[in-house]
Amino acid sequence: MRIIIIFFFLSSFILGNSHSFKIGETLKYNAYFGGVPAANAKLKVIGKEMVNDSMTYHVEFTARSKGLIDYLFPINDKIELWLSEDSLFTIKESLKIKEGNYKRSREVIFDHRSNVAVSGSDTLKIPRGIHSPYSLFYFFRNKDISQLKGELNTMQGEKIIPLNIIIEENIKTTVPAGKFLCTKVNPVKSNNETFKNKSQMSILFSNDNNRYPVKIWLNMKYGSLVLELESITN
Repeated sequence: MRIIIIFFFLSSFILGNSHSFKIGETLKYNAYFGGVPAANAKLKVIGKEMVNDSMTYHVEFTARSKGLIDYLFPINDKIELWLSEDSLFTIKESLKIKEGNYKRSREVIFDHRSNVAVSGSDTLKIPRGIHSPYSLFYFFRNKDISQLKGELNTMQGEKIIPLNIIIEENIKTTVPAGKFLCTKVNPVKSNNETFKNKSQMSILFSNDNNRYPVKIWLNMKYGSLVLELESITN
């Protein structure tokens, strides 16, 4: 999904016994646009794959509009990520975005050894450990969120965006999947500037060993989607 900033911000949930998710996990969401049921969305851990000599976890985020929104502003987004097995750094990102009349496709390879990102014929210098905004959904799940400190770097288009994280704890919320006590993560620009169109992303993570992203606010070109967790398949 084309998001002004995200994230949506997705290390170990995917890495084995000490982590909070595993291959095959599928999280389904109901998405609302301006309070109106707008789309079905899904986060899925597909499997392990070797990419450029790195073992990775292949994960996927999809969103597809429904009902009246599908006629007024059709959405059909697919974001695939390949995250390093050891650190969940982004190794590869593939975007296929269709939102209204807006369409965009892009594939980026992140070379953390050479500190460059390559997209087609374009090469961009990057800091080590940079994330796709979309990978933060998973990255935060492997962290003690209340202890997060320091700066995270994300890459949006051809821009490197450093982020600080604002944390709000012990938030109660109810979604179709149930009632949860959560921690809220709000990524903000390190220089305190607002994002384009004053947009912002936020994620509520459950305060249990799974750290599910229970509720997500995503900003798009023409408004915001609110995603509420509907079901969990492991």
